[in-house]
Amino acid sequence: MRVIDLENINYAMRNETQFVLRCEEVFHDKISAAVGTILSARSTKPFVALTGPSGSGKTTTAMRLQEYLENLGVKVNLISMDNFFLPLDQRPPEASDWESPYCVNVPLLVDTLTQLAEGKEVDVPWYDFKTGATGGYRKMQGYRDGIIIAEGIHMLNPLIFDQIRSSAHGIYVAPRTRIITNDDKIVRPEQLRVARRMIRDYHSRGHSLRDTVLRAESVDRGEVNYIMPYKKNAAIHIDTFHDYEPCLLAAYLCGMPQFMEELDDAFLEEHGLGDLMKVVRGVPQLSTPYVPRNSLVREFVGGSSYAY
Repeated sequence: MRVIDLENINYAMRNETQFVLRCEEVFHDKISAAVGTILSARSTKPFVALTGPSGSGKTTTAMRLQEYLENLGVKVNLISMDNFFLPLDQRPPEASDWESPYCVNVPLLVDTLTQLAEGKEVDVPWYDFKTGATGGYRKMQGYRDGIIIAEGIHMLNPLIFDQIRSSAHGIYVAPRTRIITNDDKIVRPEQLRVARRMIRDYHSRGHSLRDTVLRAESVDRGEVNYIMPYKKNAAIHIDTFHDYEPCLLAAYLCGMPQFMEELDDAFLEEHGLGDLMKVVRGVPQLSTPYVPRNSLVREFVGGSSYAY
Protein backbone atom coordinates (compact mmCIF):
# COMPACT_ATOMS: atom_id res chain seq x y z
CA MET A 1 0.00 0.00 0.00
CA ARG A 2 1.54 3.30 -1.12
CA VAL A 3 1.64 6.32 1.22
CA ILE A 4 2.16 10.01 0.37
CA ASP A 5 2.71 12.90 2.74
CA LEU A 6 0.52 15.98 2.46
CA GLU A 7 3.66 18.13 2.62
CA ASN A 8 4.93 16.44 -0.55
CA ILE A 9 1.71 17.32 -2.38
CA ASN A 10 1.90 20.94 -1.28
CA TYR A 11 5.55 21.16 -2.34
CA ALA A 12 4.87 19.64 -5.76
CA MET A 13 2.08 22.17 -6.34
CA ARG A 14 4.70 24.91 -6.63
CA ASN A 15 4.84 23.86 -10.28
CA GLU A 16 1.27 22.81 -11.06
CA THR A 17 1.77 21.99 -14.72
CA GLN A 18 4.79 19.79 -14.14
CA PHE A 19 3.08 18.07 -11.20
CA VAL A 20 -0.05 17.20 -13.19
CA LEU A 21 1.88 15.97 -16.22
CA ARG A 22 4.16 13.83 -14.07
CA CYS A 23 1.16 12.18 -12.39
CA GLU A 24 -0.52 11.56 -15.73
CA GLU A 25 2.67 9.96 -17.04
CA VAL A 26 2.71 7.62 -14.04
CA PHE A 27 -0.84 6.49 -14.77
CA HIS A 28 -0.06 6.13 -18.49
CA ASP A 29 2.78 3.79 -17.55
CA LYS A 30 0.34 1.66 -15.51
CA ILE A 31 -1.95 1.38 -18.53
CA SER A 32 1.01 0.52 -20.74
CA ALA A 33 2.16 -2.23 -18.37
CA ALA A 34 -1.35 -3.71 -18.23
CA VAL A 35 -1.57 -3.69 -22.03
CA GLY A 36 1.76 -5.51 -22.21
CA THR A 37 0.42 -8.27 -19.99
CA ILE A 38 -2.83 -8.50 -21.96
CA LEU A 39 -1.03 -8.77 -25.31
CA SER A 40 1.45 -11.34 -24.02
CA ALA A 41 -1.36 -13.93 -23.84
CA ARG A 42 -3.65 -12.51 -26.50
CA SER A 43 -4.16 -15.81 -28.35
CA THR A 44 -5.36 -17.71 -25.27
CA LYS A 45 -6.89 -14.94 -23.16
CA PRO A 46 -9.07 -12.65 -25.25
CA PHE A 47 -11.12 -11.45 -22.28
CA VAL A 48 -10.29 -8.69 -19.80
CA ALA A 49 -12.51 -8.79 -16.70
CA LEU A 50 -12.09 -5.40 -15.04
CA THR A 51 -13.59 -4.46 -11.71
CA GLY A 52 -13.27 -2.04 -8.82
CA PRO A 53 -15.46 -0.44 -6.16
CA SER A 54 -17.71 2.56 -6.75
CA GLY A 55 -15.64 5.67 -7.44
CA SER A 56 -12.56 3.69 -8.46
CA GLY A 57 -12.36 4.99 -12.04
CA LYS A 58 -12.91 1.61 -13.66
CA THR A 59 -14.87 3.03 -16.60
CA THR A 60 -12.10 5.43 -17.62
CA THR A 61 -9.46 2.76 -17.02
CA ALA A 62 -11.34 0.44 -19.38
CA MET A 63 -11.55 3.20 -21.99
CA ARG A 64 -7.86 4.03 -21.63
CA LEU A 65 -6.99 0.34 -22.14
CA GLN A 66 -9.24 0.22 -25.20
CA GLU A 67 -7.66 3.36 -26.65
CA TYR A 68 -4.12 2.11 -26.06
CA LEU A 69 -4.84 -1.28 -27.64
CA GLU A 70 -6.58 0.26 -30.65
CA ASN A 71 -3.63 2.59 -31.20
CA LEU A 72 -1.56 -0.59 -31.53
CA GLY A 73 -3.94 -1.89 -34.19
CA VAL A 74 -5.85 -4.31 -31.93
CA LYS A 75 -9.62 -4.68 -32.40
CA VAL A 76 -11.41 -4.11 -29.07
CA ASN A 77 -14.96 -4.60 -27.84
CA LEU A 78 -15.85 -2.75 -24.63
CA ILE A 79 -18.78 -4.10 -22.61
CA SER A 80 -20.35 -2.67 -19.45
CA MET A 81 -21.76 -5.23 -17.02
CA ASP A 82 -24.34 -2.65 -15.90
CA ASN A 83 -26.24 -3.13 -19.16
CA PHE A 84 -26.83 -6.78 -18.27
CA PHE A 85 -28.88 -6.13 -15.14
CA LEU A 86 -32.04 -8.19 -15.00
CA PRO A 87 -35.33 -6.28 -15.20
CA LEU A 88 -36.69 -5.68 -11.71
CA ASP A 89 -39.60 -8.08 -12.23
CA GLN A 90 -37.24 -10.92 -13.25
CA ARG A 91 -34.81 -10.83 -10.37
CA PRO A 92 -34.51 -13.87 -8.10
CA PRO A 93 -35.00 -13.67 -4.31
CA GLU A 94 -31.20 -13.68 -3.86
CA ALA A 95 -31.02 -10.27 -5.54
CA SER A 96 -31.77 -8.51 -2.28
CA ASP A 97 -30.15 -5.18 -3.25
CA TRP A 98 -28.56 -3.38 -6.22
CA GLU A 99 -25.10 -4.44 -5.07
CA SER A 100 -25.90 -8.15 -5.42
CA PRO A 101 -24.35 -10.15 -8.29
CA TYR A 102 -27.68 -11.95 -8.65
CA CYS A 103 -29.03 -8.77 -10.27
CA VAL A 104 -26.97 -9.62 -13.35
CA ASN A 105 -28.16 -11.74 -16.27
CA VAL A 106 -25.02 -13.86 -16.12
CA PRO A 107 -25.91 -16.36 -18.90
CA LEU A 108 -26.59 -13.53 -21.35
CA LEU A 109 -23.40 -11.69 -20.38
CA VAL A 110 -21.19 -14.78 -20.77
CA ASP A 111 -22.88 -15.76 -24.03
CA THR A 112 -22.36 -12.26 -25.41
CA LEU A 113 -18.66 -12.31 -24.52
CA THR A 114 -18.24 -15.76 -26.07
CA GLN A 115 -19.91 -14.80 -29.34
CA LEU A 116 -17.84 -11.63 -29.63
CA ALA A 117 -14.66 -13.71 -29.19
CA GLU A 118 -15.88 -15.97 -32.00
CA GLY A 119 -16.15 -12.97 -34.31
CA LYS A 120 -19.94 -12.91 -34.42
CA GLU A 121 -22.27 -9.92 -34.45
CA VAL A 122 -24.33 -9.70 -31.27
CA ASP A 123 -27.17 -7.66 -29.83
CA VAL A 124 -25.83 -5.94 -26.72
CA PRO A 125 -28.52 -4.71 -24.30
CA TRP A 126 -28.59 -1.34 -22.63
CA TYR A 127 -30.25 -0.97 -19.26
CA ASP A 128 -32.70 1.82 -18.46
CA PHE A 129 -32.16 2.60 -14.78
CA LYS A 130 -35.18 4.89 -14.71
CA THR A 131 -37.61 2.12 -15.63
CA GLY A 132 -35.64 -0.79 -14.14
CA ALA A 133 -35.78 -2.73 -17.40
CA THR A 134 -33.78 -3.43 -20.55
CA GLY A 135 -34.22 -0.36 -22.73
CA GLY A 136 -33.19 -1.90 -26.03
CA TYR A 137 -30.25 -3.39 -27.91
CA ARG A 138 -27.40 -2.24 -30.12
CA LYS A 139 -25.41 -4.21 -32.66
CA MET A 140 -21.76 -4.99 -31.92
CA GLN A 141 -19.35 -6.84 -34.22
CA GLY A 142 -16.89 -9.24 -32.61
CA TYR A 143 -13.37 -10.11 -33.81
CA ARG A 144 -11.67 -13.49 -33.67
CA ASP A 145 -8.27 -11.95 -32.98
CA GLY A 146 -9.56 -9.10 -30.84
CA ILE A 147 -9.76 -8.27 -27.13
CA ILE A 148 -13.03 -8.01 -25.21
CA ILE A 149 -12.95 -5.73 -22.16
CA ALA A 150 -15.87 -6.26 -19.76
CA GLU A 151 -16.06 -3.83 -16.84
CA GLY A 152 -18.34 -3.88 -13.82
CA ILE A 153 -18.37 -4.39 -10.08
CA HIS A 154 -18.98 -8.16 -10.31
CA MET A 155 -16.64 -9.15 -13.14
CA LEU A 156 -14.30 -10.99 -10.73
CA ASN A 157 -17.15 -12.65 -8.83
CA PRO A 158 -17.00 -16.45 -9.30
CA LEU A 159 -20.57 -16.43 -10.67
CA ILE A 160 -19.14 -14.70 -13.74
CA PHE A 161 -15.37 -15.06 -13.61
CA ASP A 162 -15.29 -18.84 -13.17
CA GLN A 163 -17.01 -19.20 -16.55
CA ILE A 164 -14.28 -17.25 -18.38
CA ARG A 165 -11.31 -17.68 -16.01
CA SER A 166 -9.13 -19.75 -18.35
CA SER A 167 -9.57 -17.16 -21.10
CA ALA A 168 -9.40 -13.95 -19.08
CA HIS A 169 -7.09 -11.47 -17.40
CA GLY A 170 -8.59 -10.17 -14.17
CA ILE A 171 -7.89 -6.49 -13.44
CA TYR A 172 -8.72 -4.73 -10.17
CA VAL A 173 -8.67 -0.93 -10.17
CA ALA A 174 -9.05 1.41 -7.19
CA PRO A 175 -7.22 4.28 -5.51
CA ARG A 176 -4.88 2.54 -3.08
CA THR A 177 -2.60 5.37 -1.95
CA ARG A 178 -3.01 6.64 1.60
CA ILE A 179 -2.46 10.33 2.47
CA ILE A 180 -0.72 11.34 5.71
CA THR A 181 -2.01 14.67 7.04
CA ASN A 182 0.11 17.28 8.81
CA ASP A 183 -1.05 15.93 12.18
CA ASP A 184 -0.15 12.35 11.18
CA LYS A 185 -3.69 11.17 10.44
CA ILE A 186 -4.31 8.71 7.61
CA VAL A 187 -6.78 9.44 4.83
CA ARG A 188 -7.83 6.08 3.42
CA PRO A 189 -8.68 5.37 -0.24
CA GLU A 190 -12.36 4.79 0.52
CA GLN A 191 -12.60 8.36 1.83
CA LEU A 192 -11.14 9.69 -1.40
CA ARG A 193 -13.69 7.68 -3.38
CA VAL A 194 -16.50 9.33 -1.43
CA ALA A 195 -15.10 12.75 -2.40
CA ARG A 196 -14.97 11.67 -6.05
CA ARG A 197 -18.58 10.51 -5.92
CA MET A 198 -19.78 13.64 -4.14
CA ILE A 199 -18.58 15.79 -7.03
CA ARG A 200 -19.71 13.44 -9.81
CA ASP A 201 -23.14 12.74 -8.34
CA TYR A 202 -23.79 16.40 -7.56
CA HIS A 203 -23.08 17.55 -11.12
CA SER A 204 -24.30 14.60 -13.20
CA ARG A 205 -26.97 12.92 -11.07
CA GLY A 206 -28.43 15.75 -9.03
CA HIS A 207 -27.59 14.21 -5.66
CA SER A 208 -26.83 16.42 -2.68
CA LEU A 209 -23.42 16.08 -1.03
CA ARG A 210 -25.04 14.82 2.16
CA ASP A 211 -27.07 12.18 0.30
CA THR A 212 -23.91 10.82 -1.33
CA VAL A 213 -22.20 10.51 2.05
CA LEU A 214 -25.20 8.72 3.55
CA ARG A 215 -25.50 6.42 0.53
CA ALA A 216 -21.81 5.52 0.85
CA GLU A 217 -22.56 3.38 3.89
CA SER A 218 -24.69 0.90 1.92
CA VAL A 219 -22.24 1.04 -0.99
CA ASP A 220 -19.41 0.15 1.39
CA ARG A 221 -21.37 -2.84 2.69
CA GLY A 222 -21.85 -4.07 -0.86
CA GLU A 223 -18.13 -3.76 -1.53
CA VAL A 224 -17.25 -5.77 1.57
CA ASN A 225 -19.74 -8.50 0.66
CA TYR A 226 -19.46 -8.71 -3.10
CA ILE A 227 -16.25 -7.10 -4.38
CA MET A 228 -13.38 -7.22 -1.88
CA PRO A 229 -13.45 -11.04 -1.40
CA TYR A 230 -12.63 -11.57 -5.07
CA LYS A 231 -9.68 -9.20 -5.52
CA LYS A 232 -7.54 -12.33 -5.52
CA ASN A 233 -8.91 -13.18 -8.95
CA ALA A 234 -7.07 -10.19 -10.41
CA ALA A 235 -3.65 -10.75 -11.93
CA ILE A 236 -3.28 -7.00 -12.53
CA HIS A 237 -3.85 -4.28 -9.92
CA ILE A 238 -3.96 -0.60 -10.90
CA ASP A 239 -3.82 2.21 -8.33
CA THR A 240 -5.97 5.00 -9.80
CA PHE A 241 -4.91 7.67 -7.31
CA HIS A 242 -3.30 10.75 -8.88
CA ASP A 243 -1.07 12.68 -6.47
CA TYR A 244 -2.47 16.06 -7.60
CA GLU A 245 -6.03 14.82 -7.18
CA PRO A 246 -6.68 16.19 -3.65
CA CYS A 247 -5.97 19.70 -4.97
CA LEU A 248 -8.48 19.30 -7.79
CA LEU A 249 -11.14 17.79 -5.53
CA ALA A 250 -10.58 20.65 -3.08
CA ALA A 251 -11.25 23.21 -5.82
CA TYR A 252 -14.53 21.54 -6.79
CA LEU A 253 -15.82 20.83 -3.29
CA CYS A 254 -14.98 24.27 -1.90
CA GLY A 255 -16.51 25.86 -4.99
CA MET A 256 -19.93 24.38 -4.25
CA PRO A 257 -22.30 26.69 -2.34
CA GLN A 258 -23.68 23.65 -0.52
CA PHE A 259 -20.27 22.52 0.73
CA MET A 260 -20.24 24.47 3.98
CA GLU A 261 -24.02 24.21 4.46
CA GLU A 262 -24.36 20.44 4.12
CA LEU A 263 -21.00 19.19 5.38
CA ASP A 264 -20.57 20.68 8.83
CA ASP A 265 -17.76 19.37 11.03
CA ALA A 266 -20.05 17.27 13.24
CA PHE A 267 -21.58 15.48 10.22
CA LEU A 268 -18.16 14.84 8.70
CA GLU A 269 -16.75 13.41 11.89
CA GLU A 270 -19.82 11.22 12.37
CA HIS A 271 -19.27 9.67 8.96
CA GLY A 272 -15.49 9.30 9.17
CA LEU A 273 -14.60 12.10 6.76
CA GLY A 274 -13.00 14.58 9.15
CA ASP A 275 -9.44 13.76 8.11
CA LEU A 276 -10.35 13.94 4.43
CA MET A 277 -11.66 17.46 4.92
CA LYS A 278 -8.42 18.44 6.65
CA VAL A 279 -6.74 17.56 3.35
CA VAL A 280 -9.35 19.42 1.29
CA ARG A 281 -8.82 22.54 3.38
CA GLY A 282 -5.06 22.13 3.62
CA VAL A 283 -3.96 21.89 -0.03
CA PRO A 284 -3.70 24.52 -2.78
CA GLN A 285 -6.62 24.35 -5.17
CA LEU A 286 -5.97 23.25 -8.73
CA SER A 287 -7.99 24.44 -11.73
CA THR A 288 -9.00 21.97 -14.45
CA PRO A 289 -7.28 23.61 -17.46
CA TYR A 290 -4.11 21.88 -16.26
CA VAL A 291 -5.78 18.45 -16.37
CA PRO A 292 -5.78 16.51 -19.69
CA ARG A 293 -9.17 15.78 -21.21
CA ASN A 294 -8.53 12.01 -21.07
CA SER A 295 -7.49 12.04 -17.41
CA LEU A 296 -9.18 9.49 -15.17
CA VAL A 297 -9.94 12.25 -12.67
CA ARG A 298 -12.25 13.90 -15.21
CA GLU A 299 -14.63 10.96 -14.82
CA PHE A 300 -15.59 12.67 -11.56
CA VAL A 301 -15.09 16.41 -12.14
CA GLY A 302 -16.30 16.56 -15.74
CA GLY A 303 -14.84 17.81 -19.02
CA SER A 304 -13.68 14.39 -20.18
CA SER A 305 -13.01 13.52 -23.80
CA TYR A 306 -14.79 10.22 -23.14
CA ALA A 307 -18.57 9.69 -23.18
CA TYR A 308 -19.82 7.96 -20.04
